[in-house]
Amino acid sequence: MKIAIAVERFDQHGGGLEQWTWSLVHTLAERGHRLTVLAFRAPAQPASPAITLLLMPWHPSRLVRTRTADAMITSLDADVVHDLGVASSADVTQPQAGCRIANQVHELESLTPLQRFFARMRPRRRRWLNELRQFEQSLYIGNSSSLVIAVSQMVATDLNHWYGVAAERIRLIPNGVDTARFQSPSADERSNYRRQFQVSDKTVFLFAAHNPRLKGLPFLFQAFARAKACRPDLKLMILGKAPSKESLRTVRKLQIENDVLFPGFVADSVPYFAAADTFVLPTWHDACSLTVLEACACGLPVITTRRNGASELLLSGREGRILDRPSNVDDLTAALIELSNPEVRAQMAGHARQLAAHHNFQTNVDAIERVYLELQERKHNARRISSRATS
Repeated sequence: MKIAIAVERFDQHGGGLEQWTWSLVHTLAERGHRLTVLAFRAPAQPASPAITLLLMPWHPSRLVRTRTADAMITSLDADVVHDLGVASSADVTQPQAGCRIANQVHELESLTPLQRFFARMRPRRRRWLNELRQFEQSLYIGNSSSLVIAVSQMVATDLNHWYGVAAERIRLIPNGVDTARFQSPSADERSNYRRQFQVSDKTVFLFAAHNPRLKGLPFLFQAFARAKACRPDLKLMILGKAPSKESLRTVRKLQIENDVLFPGFVADSVPYFAAADTFVLPTWHDACSLTVLEACACGLPVITTRRNGASELLLSGREGRILDRPSNVDDLTAALIELSNPEVRAQMAGHARQLAAHHNFQTNVDAIERVYLELQERKHNARRISSRATS
């Protein structure tokens, strides 16, 4: 099958969407498909001769980029066009970040009232939101014949609420994790990493996010400080952006600056999963967090919220704890204290690994391939009907 995939950035070392797309494209190539990748940015060439990379000129306007991608799509000879957030004329679109307008609503919710006021008044943000709305309207309303892959029921519900996307257009396919790369470490590997990070005698909670505020970090700091008063051996590791001035002020104010580690952005998160005891992501919005599935694959119990589409795959008390809201510091504190118990963690770890095995990346690609076949069959039937009508 000839498959075209449109994405903003094609980068195996980028964020979750970029790494997932890179893996999807190369897995499809390994399965015998011919791939054309349309991207505005790509730091490296694909690693397979079955993959053609077409770079498009980047423009600061989302709508201009969309028109560029749509024009490129019309020139392609593809059986299926799969969009990951840049085009409005694809056969199937998969909003890995979920409904962007819903995301912005929760982004505002994560701010203080004063921050929320200034954010709403900022002209640049208002222009950006206007473009975003126009883009999503063209995607879900203008291209009403396309199929939509929702990575969680939460995303499907948001798309129906904001754009009226009907259930019959949606195919629910949760994300999958590469269980060959993310797996439980051996005792020696874990010991070595914990010694390297100087946490050998600590209970380590791991947090990872490119947008720490949206993912609940300010409330995690508060809950961690309370939990540490009960359990002095706790450590918190923060992966992602370098700490903001606000974060540094907060940890000093809470007197936990010696207990919070900021490794920053890391090219490989596997050593940190290996060194940690629990993964915590008290997010305000996440379509279906890949890091939650990666943590499960590495045998880590997870603390997250119902605002995370990945929570639909979990059962609170089995693979970890699911909270209703990230701002409920009492519940988050209780979850941290509960998961400080090694016996509780050991029981949950086994369930977490089983869940990840069930939602592995190959199964994820299988489900996406079935959507491609469905679309190919639709096109074949449409051509057959058109041929009969003209004969």
